[in-house]
Formats: sequence, C-alpha cells, structure tokens
Amino acid sequence: MKSIGQLAHVAASPRREESQAVSSVVAKLFLLMQGSYGTAFLSKFGSGALDGQGQDVGMLAALKVWGASLRKYAPDVIEAAADRIADFHPEFPPSLPQFEALCKAATPRKTYAEEAGLLALPAPTFQRMEVPIKPHGDGKDWARKIMTRSDAGDKTVSYRALKDAKEALGLNTRRQQEGAH
Repeated sequence: MKSIGQLAHVAASPRREESQAVSSVVAKLFLLMQGSYGTAFLSKFGSGALDGQGQDVGMLAALKVWGASLRKYAPDVIEAAADRIADFHPEFPPSLPQFEALCKAATPRKTYAEEAGLLALPAPTFQRMEVPIKPHGDGKDWARKIMTRSDAGDKTVSYRALKDAKEALGLNTRRQQEGAH
C-alpha cells in the first residue's frame, strides 16, 4: 500500500482522462456510504471546514485520496465491491484499506496463461464415430466396439479399456499363458 504522502501527491496531481470514470464511481460510492451509514460516515471523513463552494474540505480530500487509490481497479470491480459493503461492514463504514480488500476480492482472477500472455489452444472438436459391428449377443459386443474404434485410429480409447477388451475377446495371449502355468 502507498504511504499517505504518496497518496496525497497522487490525489493532488490531475489525471483527468484516466480518473474521470473512477471519480464518478467513487462519488457514487461515497453517496452510497453516506446514505447507508449516515452520520457515522460523515463524522469519519468530514472535517467541518468548508471550501469556497460550501463543500466539506475533509470529504473532498477523502474523495480525492480514495479516487487516487482506487484508480487501479476497473469501475465494475469498484461497484461489485460496493455491493458487498453491507455484508462485510454492517455497522461502520469501511476504511480505504478495508474497501481495497473488497476490491481485490471482487477482481476477476487471471489464469497463468493469461498472465504470461500465452495463446490458448482451440477447443477440441469431437466427432461421433460409428462402430459397425455385427452383434453376437454374447455379452462381448462392448469389447468389439472398443477394438473397432481402436483399429480405426480413435485416440480416445484408453490403454486400460483396450487391454480389457482384448482380454474379453481372448486376444491377450500373454494373460492366457500366465493363467495356464
């Protein structure tokens, strides 16, 4: 977290194009907290000193500092965190670090591949494979289907399924020889 001096400097420096959206979201956030917490919110940030336009200097300073600190979050993340305020802070308005914790929790997570800038592989396509067999009705038709799929080059047939199918059809001679001894 930035020190108070750094936040004050960032809050005082104008960055209009970048901070307009965040400033309006933070202004809405302050309106929400004032409506939700009333005088508890006003006493937390208000100073009682008014500027030339009749606005509380402490509230304006808090609005600037919060805007500078929350600049790193997207407006929709700030709004999602604002929706959680009542759940996590039912009695008192949150401080800036407490609200930032809500923002961090509301930030969508990225996968390792997204963070590393790796390209995603296309989703695999599956094609249904018709397995033409003549049913014998001896309870081993499942094994014949697996063998036919494997012979056709189907790579989705597992080693274990193929081994079991061969054994059921009597094609696993090694197993038969071991059983004879």
